[in-house]
Amino acid sequence: MGAHRMANADKTERESSQLLLREAEEHYAGALEELIAMRLYFRDRTEISEAEIKRVTGNYTRATQTLFDERKKVEELERRNRGIVHDYAIDFDAVRGEIGSALDRLRAHRGPV
Repeated sequence: MGAHRMANADKTERESSQLLLREAEEHYAGALEELIAMRLYFRDRTEISEAEIKRVTGNYTRATQTLFDERKKVEELERRNRGIVHDYAIDFDAVRGEIGSALDRLRAHRGPV
């Protein structure tokens, strides 16, 4: 596969990943809104037993934690897709350029084969 085709494939893959991440973010935001509405609904109920409220509250807490855990995974995936590792970005284009320059210098130094 040529370099141009590989670059286009990489770009398409990044765009697909970004679209998926945006959709996941929208899904998580909607789910969180629903969980908050449910919590508010149960908080104001007087006809529901305390045991039932505790059960629902426990489920709410677990669902919210799962939601935030999954959101963290999405954020980490997004950071990896952007080339961010340990809070700094890797400029892959610059790295490719440096490697190419080093190879060119080695070839020039070696001379014709």
